[in-house]
Amino acid sequence: MTASWSFCRSFCLLPLLLALKMHTARSAPDFSLYLHSILKNHTAHACEGEILIIKCPSRTSVAILSAFYGRRVPSQHLCPPASTNTTAGEDTECTSSVAIEDRRSCHIPVLSPVFGQDPCPLTTKYLLVSYKCRPGWS
Repeated sequence: MTASWSFCRSFCLLPLLLALKMHTARSAPDFSLYLHSILKNHTAHACEGEILIIKCPSRTSVAILSAFYGRRVPSQHLCPPASTNTTAGEDTECTSSVAIEDRRSCHIPVLSPVFGQDPCPLTTKYLLVSYKCRPGWS
């Protein structure tokens, strides 16, 4: 009797185990997309006078890798000179990497006064930020 019970227990549980395995396999792509979004490096940029928006998925927070404000590439490739001077009229929640870290999202005004004295006021600038989305945001 114990041999038949052992045989039945093994084969009766097999369909249940296969069903669980199939369910896990079907839900894996969602998890892999989530992992891809939090493990990859993100890059965001905004031109002078615009608002740079940085966002991470839920349960993650921003971790700044690097930031640059100024001009490195010719204007025809990134942020060509604008004919009007715009300003951001809203209060912002983030103006430095210290204020950005451990937040899930952030709006940063790309304006010279935010980044200090402007040595080249006639040059159109941009803000370029590289960041990761770190797991564990509460």
